[in-house]
Amino acid sequence: MQPHYDDNDIGAGGTLARLGDAGAVLTYLTVTDDLVGVLDAELSDEAARAQLRDEQAEAARAIGVGNQIWLDYPDAGDWDYFALRKRLVAEIRRFGPDFVLTVDPWLPYESHQDHLRVGRACAEAVMLQSLPRFASDPEVDAAFEPRDVTGIGFYFTREPNTVVDISATRERKHRAIDAYRTQFRPEALALLHRGLEAAEREWAREQAFEFGEGLKVLRPGHLHVNLDPGV
Repeated sequence: MQPHYDDNDIGAGGTLARLGDAGAVLTYLTVTDDLVGVLDAELSDEAARAQLRDEQAEAARAIGVGNQIWLDYPDAGDWDYFALRKRLVAEIRRFGPDFVLTVDPWLPYESHQDHLRVGRACAEAVMLQSLPRFASDPEVDAAFEPRDVTGIGFYFTREPNTVVDISATRERKHRAIDAYRTQFRPEALALLHRGLEAAEREWAREQAFEFGEGLKVLRPGHLHVNLDPGV
């Protein structure tokens, strides 16, 4: 579950490609319409949206993403947190994921409200979705059978507790990022690749592999007063 069309791939593309290779079905849920980040001010919203979707499909082929969901909340817009939380609960109930990845809303100095609100709403939705009295979408709720989401992983995090070896999938991650031409000029993409490579090497510095991705992985019980007995 990502605020913008490129966050999953930038933050955890190597991990996601590795999960897909292992047989996981990958579903990307993108909350905003991403229009604010489009560099061409002359492009119509309709044309920009089509271009963004095409680029996301290109990136998805590199990573191995099976499903795409777009909520089309306005990018950097004045939308309601609680409405999003309710929608995310409905989508979790609809698809029944085993595990959820999203941005870390507790990253120090993160100023983008889309990241802060989406990360928190996603965490709360993971915690609330198993409670049958929490209402989401009536049609979804009518068929809902409670099931556990085993965990949530936060990328763009300052305090990872898990480092994933992405040495075998790193090239695909960076190829996916190259698809995002509508929001990145070539020089910005080059800087992004260099910054990511430095981070990937640093995460793997004390590991037995060359490139890694750092995640903060928690169980749902850690998301409320932190009384989950597990480590």
